[in-house]
Amino acid sequence: MTCTDFFAELPPEFTSHFGPLLGGLSKSTRADGQPKEPALVPEAGKGSLLNCFSFVAGKDVEIVLVGANKDAEGKPLEVKETLTYRQDVAGSDLVYDLTGEFMQGKARPFDCDLQKQPARLYALLPFQVESLLVDAELMSGKLILKVEFRNGLEKRVRGALPCHAELRMPDGKVAWEKYLATSTDGTLTATADMPPGGPTGKWTIIVRSLLDGKLVTLSLEAGAQAGE
Repeated sequence: MTCTDFFAELPPEFTSHFGPLLGGLSKSTRADGQPKEPALVPEAGKGSLLNCFSFVAGKDVEIVLVGANKDAEGKPLEVKETLTYRQDVAGSDLVYDLTGEFMQGKARPFDCDLQKQPARLYALLPFQVESLLVDAELMSGKLILKVEFRNGLEKRVRGALPCHAELRMPDGKVAWEKYLATSTDGTLTATADMPPGGPTGKWTIIVRSLLDGKLVTLSLEAGAQAGE
């Protein structure tokens, strides 16, 4: 099965979460143009019931989509297998489970549990992602949102990584939300229209990293001073 076919058959919840990330990426290839072996590979080798697809996500990031084979009725198998690594992956690299929103740890073999879901998405980086840099403003009836992932040296991670953003009105109701992803150079700029006749006062933007679930919350003042 091709990666395109596999992704198209995943549940809407999965594709809505990670479509913004995978939609802008290309599959990893070797110098001869053939598909490159994914950074994560099944320890069982040819006897594995897993499919692994690798994507180029920027200088610092490699993304791997792992899914289960299907049974005779076309349903994903409920499996749990050990994943190991392509030969050139450094043991000091870090693995993030984007589906579960946690850091798996350093590049050591681990179990990929697909007993309750058909696929998992992983990100591999040469360092730990320490923080989210979020900048937001309300201007002329629009939300302007900028996001970067940062390493321990406060440098931008040069790669595509996913997040979720939501804008809440002063009464706490969600006015807008969306799953997003940085570009392969590590930047993200998103805009959203404010609801017509929205109240003045203190609005809140909440951005959640899908690497580890960390939140950044900013308060925004809507009204004449915000350009409305």
